[in-house]
Amino acid sequence: MSHLIDRLLLVPPALALALVFIVPAAEASIFAGFLFPGEVVVLLGGVLANEQRLSLWAVILAGSLGAIIGDSIGYEVGRHFGERLLAKLPRRLVKPEQVVRGRELLRTKGGRAVFIGRFTVALRVLVPGLAGTSRLPYRRFLLFNILGGVLWVAETAVVGYLVGKSYKAAEHQLSLISLGLFAAIIAVFGYHRARNSARLRAWSRRHLGWLYHLGHPVIVSVGALVISMWGAAGLTQDVTEQEGLVHSDPRLLHDIVVQRRSWLTPAAKLITLLGTGPVVYALLVLLGLLLWRRTREWWPLPLALAGLAVGQLLRLAISVLVGRARPDPSLWLAHPSGYAFPSGHTTTATIGYGLIAVLAIRLVPAATRATVAAAAALAVVVGLSRVYLGVHWPTDVIGGWLYGAAWLSLLATITTATRRPRPRPQEPAPAGLPVS
Repeated sequence: MSHLIDRLLLVPPALALALVFIVPAAEASIFAGFLFPGEVVVLLGGVLANEQRLSLWAVILAGSLGAIIGDSIGYEVGRHFGERLLAKLPRRLVKPEQVVRGRELLRTKGGRAVFIGRFTVALRVLVPGLAGTSRLPYRRFLLFNILGGVLWVAETAVVGYLVGKSYKAAEHQLSLISLGLFAAIIAVFGYHRARNSARLRAWSRRHLGWLYHLGHPVIVSVGALVISMWGAAGLTQDVTEQEGLVHSDPRLLHDIVVQRRSWLTPAAKLITLLGTGPVVYALLVLLGLLLWRRTREWWPLPLALAGLAVGQLLRLAISVLVGRARPDPSLWLAHPSGYAFPSGHTTTATIGYGLIAVLAIRLVPAATRATVAAAAALAVVVGLSRVYLGVHWPTDVIGGWLYGAAWLSLLATITTATRRPRPRPQEPAPAGLPVS
């Protein structure tokens, strides 16, 4: 496999950049995504950026333009020729259940379906045309098309940039991250296979019936716990053995440091304060007292404070055990202390603002999505500020996010698994009948 990748990486930079634009553009416009997924060339574009043969920003710009323009063409094709074209496409390429799923997603999610579909291969090809067929307003389509296209390309290109040449090392020894990705691919394949097979569905209900009784929140929290713990363990392995993603740290840190500006540095210093213990604890206490005053629930506050404190202690223990040195002090724009991995500010922000979001949702249940998005955004910007200030390697921050997410997932798993179901209110018996 690496020989094929090596050949693709020998493509001249100008041609590679053209392919980064053309292949994502062809996915939905001429349905080429069923034969060749666009993320392959975007990923390789990120690898070329790691080798300094392309600019990472040029890869993201070319891929984003290709994805946005291609989906817009797919929208117009669906608007004018959608139904006739779907009827003529071979079923081995376009399965009826994929079309049904795309239509159902558009019906239930509207414009958000364009954003969601961007991250699934089959839906990425079908949703733009189905949006045109269903007469989704183009302005609404374009908004979510831009958001999804830019985020998808940026994420894929950055993954390629971070991985760099580490795929060669995987030929000799698979890391935990590589094994996890392989296991995830097998799990997704098995899940889709089980959904399309009545025999496998019956077998799973006979032998895995206990899964159906756990409840959706428990399954989601356990899944998040497994994924984040596996990622954290794999990244820790890379850091301690100086392999994998760690090789991209110096280059990526340099690329971020050279972006420093006189107006951005004070903002980064202010943002990084949001990841300090005093600020997070103060916000937790403030919100916990407000929750107690409105609902008379006193127990969420001490539980949240204990959860944050124990999470910080575990992070400190891991930091001492790993003992990773920080970047060169000449890059520092702050005065850090302790070891580098995982980032303390990032871990504190991830756990702290996650717990703050839980308390806020108990206060205002209607704002659940906005609250979760705000908590995630704060954790992200605090982590990025630590790299910008030169006091952490990028993998230190990624480790902070993963360990923080793992600890939050463990707390969520314990909470949801031990929560007693609320008794259902008994309906009043009709007049004249005895109450059982």
